[in-house]
Amino acid sequence: MRIIPVIDVMAGVVVRAVGGKRADYRPVQSKLTASASPLGVAKALLKATGAEELYVADLDAITGTGGGTVGAELADALPGTRIWIDQGIRGEADIARLPLSKPGTWKNLFKPLPRANVVPVLGSETVGGPAVVASVRATVGSGCVFSIDTYDGELIGDWRAWSGWGVAEPTDVAALVRGVEVVLGNRVFILLDLAHVGSRSGPGTAKAVERLKAELPELCLVSGGGVRTADDVARLKTAGADAVLVASALHDGTLKL
Repeated sequence: MRIIPVIDVMAGVVVRAVGGKRADYRPVQSKLTASASPLGVAKALLKATGAEELYVADLDAITGTGGGTVGAELADALPGTRIWIDQGIRGEADIARLPLSKPGTWKNLFKPLPRANVVPVLGSETVGGPAVVASVRATVGSGCVFSIDTYDGELIGDWRAWSGWGVAEPTDVAALVRGVEVVLGNRVFILLDLAHVGSRSGPGTAKAVERLKAELPELCLVSGGGVRTADDVARLKTAGADAVLVASALHDGTLKL
């Protein structure tokens, strides 16, 4: 089971995410490091887990108040780490700002250099609908990951934009997955429940993961929200999750690896 550490970045510092109530987020306090800088916390998490990938939520970009640089900065500072970056893609302008390349140098006549370690994350909370997802695929291929963002099991964001794919209710998670799989051409999905993030309440996605895996066994599912201990990780593995996103349990020391 892969453990993917997470950092939530707001106003240039890593914050502790609690229940999706972003106005209440405060700089993280961690047993792993005294730092709250994105790079300092990232290094501490990667060292503690031995992970080779990091999930980054650029909350300023997601909420539309700024951001947009932390993914590129971490990708360049940590070239051996795969950086999954959600920076709130809503439309065409946001696609153009994805940190997929960096400026070249005189050695290569200033041609942009690819950032091969960046994995864009399209979140259902912000993405504008099938047309935007199709534009992302046309621009960067199928190498993006789609995040099914929920709150207490119900889809957040413009889920009605997917009505042509059978999404009629905010609980139609499987229908959304099927639509995205066709449009994006990728079977890797994050299933995130914001109500459980940082809440110490246990994973809120286990039943949904089990249902999705039973219906669509070919999916690669990454579960996020509420993981506290190794028992929670084991529960999600039994449900069918292929990986878990973890932050608070690592900072608090309740998940020992």
